[in-house]
Amino acid sequence: MAPPSTRAALENLTLADADALDCGVCCLPLKPPIFQCGVGHALCEQCRGKLASARTCHVCRAPMADGYRRNHDLERLVEPIRAPCPNAAYGRAARPVYYDGPRHLEDCLHAPCHCPEEACGFVGSTEMLLAHFAGEHEWPCTTGARAGESFSVDLEDGFNVVIVGDGARELLFLVMVSPVSLGRAVSAVCVCPRTDGGDEIFYGVELEFERLGGWYGERLKSFFNVECTNLSSGLPDPDHRFQFLLPNSVKPYEAETINIQACIYTQIQ
Repeated sequence: MAPPSTRAALENLTLADADALDCGVCCLPLKPPIFQCGVGHALCEQCRGKLASARTCHVCRAPMADGYRRNHDLERLVEPIRAPCPNAAYGRAARPVYYDGPRHLEDCLHAPCHCPEEACGFVGSTEMLLAHFAGEHEWPCTTGARAGESFSVDLEDGFNVVIVGDGARELLFLVMVSPVSLGRAVSAVCVCPRTDGGDEIFYGVELEFERLGGWYGERLKSFFNVECTNLSSGLPDPDHRFQFLLPNSVKPYEAETINIQACIYTQIQ
């Protein structure tokens, strides 16, 4: 075992040339199993399979009668190498294995999200974004809602923030109320980290408005899916998302809010 002072120094090594740990063919990070020619030029398992019929090295053209061979020493070298997650500033400081960096970014729960307000460039985690919405923009916020349970919310024109608990996690929803020719359109998105490699995620939203009085009453109810987005490209096009339409008669001119019943479903049957 190396002396403690040496081991402490090794924990803070800096890799001056990260390309040295990349496949010589596809240029992706090398991960076990790793192969090499007789001279030592390395490549990954996928590229080795593509070059299975080759009898010369892809770099030095050295002859290889038996093809590429395993490089166990290089495998032992790359296994313990850790790299800081680029999203560490927005959450926990994860240090994934170097060669798993791209896959980690696809699944990282701390990727930043963006503020949808025009001319506002704020970027942060969902927790940071919630504080920004409430402190900087003073958007109304509804908390205490639970997934699968009905709750009441008073919606104002513009952005409304709704926090929904789902087990141990909390989901951040933005509910937008926009004036239209015949009344108001209500739409929603779930703000969460999204990645280029992930499948699209949707949650179910049920909205209901009811007002009874005199000889008549009004009752509107809709169930629709909302997408999850990190808002890096702004809000989704209104024409491409469902809008819950409330006629002008629903909200008197003197009223500042519209009270509706809502329910968020995180598991859509």
